[in-house]
Amino acid sequence: MKLQLSLPGKGVAAVAALATAGLFSVMPTAHAAARDSDGDGIPNRWERNHGMNPFRAADASADYDKDRLTNLREYRLGSLIRDEDTDNDGHDDGDEVKDGFRSTDIDDPDADNDGIEDGDEDADRDGTDNEDEDDASENCRADDDDRDHDDVDDEDENEFGGSVRDADSDDDGVEDGDEDSDEDGESDEDEDDSLEDDCSGDSDGDGESDEDEGDLLGTIDSFDGTTLVVTSLNGFTISGVVTADTEVEFEDDEDGDSDGDGEDREATTADLQPGVSVAEIEFDDETGAIEEVEIYLTTP
Repeated sequence: MKLQLSLPGKGVAAVAALATAGLFSVMPTAHAAARDSDGDGIPNRWERNHGMNPFRAADASADYDKDRLTNLREYRLGSLIRDEDTDNDGHDDGDEVKDGFRSTDIDDPDADNDGIEDGDEDADRDGTDNEDEDDASENCRADDDDRDHDDVDDEDENEFGGSVRDADSDDDGVEDGDEDSDEDGESDEDEDDSLEDDCSGDSDGDGESDEDEGDLLGTIDSFDGTTLVVTSLNGFTISGVVTADTEVEFEDDEDGDSDGDGEDREATTADLQPGVSVAEIEFDDETGAIEEVEIYLTTP
């Protein structure tokens, strides 16, 4: 059947009426489907704007930021294909999607508006923050980004008041990883270390993680045989009791490893002299006494 419209001035209205009736469909040019040359489900313009190849279908299934979401999935979700944590809440995009927790959202850093970022929540109440749940199972390339190379993972920067784009957030000359925000004698970079998290690396194979090479907490102020007092690089004082169980070690570096065996050499309390550089102090969780002191033979 052929329909012919001949009513002057009423053609547009008539066409609209016929379309509504289902006799034929209208698709204005302005609303035509966006061109997708490789048929991968992502429009050419979007691909070009995000550094993809609009003529290569395979890149839709790629995962540029290693967050376990394909580029196509990220396009559909509206997340970023080159940033594993679109909303910068510490919880990677892939984890936010796959965990399925109502308290997290891929583009909202505080989905439940309780003042706690999604990565710092503990949705399953097992004592481990959402952002740390995958530390034992996910490879380092897919987790624990450190874009400012200060040895504090991006996901942990907010916990120490740092910035993911500034290695020395408070501009005091001390990198964020070497700070000791809670003044407990342990560098911020080491606060979340665990046996399950092996992302720190050991490029020279000496048994010490790369982030700990050249650590400097501060210098010894005094030691009277019982109480050790250290002034940190930030100017605050750390003190604790040294007992017969306290381990004192020379930190492994070019100066403190004269025999070149890659091992820390044991020091004694006699080496705890004023002015000696301290790499780290560890306190016993139960007694509060100093469990270990790592010092340098000379200032690194």
